[in-house]
Amino acid sequence: MWLNARSIRGGIVAALVCGLLMTSCGGFGSTNNTNPGSTPNTTPQSSFRVVGRIGTPFYAKISDGRSTWDVYGVVPLSIIIVNSFANIRVSLNKLVSDDSLLSLQVINAFTVKQDSSTTDNFGYAPGNFGPVGNFAPPANPDVRFFVKGPTTELFDALVEDTQQGQILEARAPALILFDTPIGRVDATFSAVEFLGGFAVDLTVNGGLVEAASAGTSLTMKTNP
Repeated sequence: MWLNARSIRGGIVAALVCGLLMTSCGGFGSTNNTNPGSTPNTTPQSSFRVVGRIGTPFYAKISDGRSTWDVYGVVPLSIIIVNSFANIRVSLNKLVSDDSLLSLQVINAFTVKQDSSTTDNFGYAPGNFGPVGNFAPPANPDVRFFVKGPTTELFDALVEDTQQGQILEARAPALILFDTPIGRVDATFSAVEFLGGFAVDLTVNGGLVEAASAGTSLTMKTNP
């Protein structure tokens, strides 16, 4: 089932199962009112879960056929691509020499398309959704929102450029990548479970634009 913006709340149960809810909503910024229910559904978006032994460091190279991202993180982490394109290829590498478990789930819409794991020293876990050739060029611009906390908080986010907006739901920590945005980008985060204040970093092309913290809601822009 793929939901439009009007039915986001009705999809919370499904979102809790899969960890991600994303839908097209149109419009831009808090001054523009969308018209829920009348905008077309977005195509199923792509996301990933990196799980295993908590705190295990990893490196991931992710490509959707149009853009590629290099991601360094630690377990657990959800990675979401806004405006993802075509098929997905992922290369996941453990950055420690031990037997800790590192697992990758490749998700399209509400469906886990692939699950791979490793316990090897500096182990490797590949993933893909659909046939993918070589990795695409680096994302340009490379716009990222890193929702650092509160840990395990279930949150809603509206992420927009000047042409489209998409709603997603995930748990922190989560990294949101925006593929090929047009113009400026903004995002509004709203807590669902109210476990504490938000802490979010916004970066563009590797440079920190804003590190913000707030209560149960937060808005950030690439060009305020």
